[in-house]
Amino acid sequence: MGMKLKAAREASGKTQVQVAKEAGITVRGYRKLETKDEYKAIQTAISIAQALNSTVEDLFGAATPDITKEPGGNPA
Repeated sequence: MGMKLKAAREASGKTQVQVAKEAGITVRGYRKLETKDEYKAIQTAISIAQALNSTVEDLFGAATPDITKEPGGNPA
């Protein structure tokens, strides 16, 4: 997952700092996702959701509240 995340970020032309800010998480937290430090927890959540015939979002909720964003990621 980390490599896919990094590739998607690089393809978007954004830095880790930009993505973290737009996602509402710390840069350190984002870097952990790209370096696979958090992969096990994410994979576990996916496995639990599959075992319960559910989705990660249904079980754990959305990572952030529903916020309308303007282009550039700023809240509207």
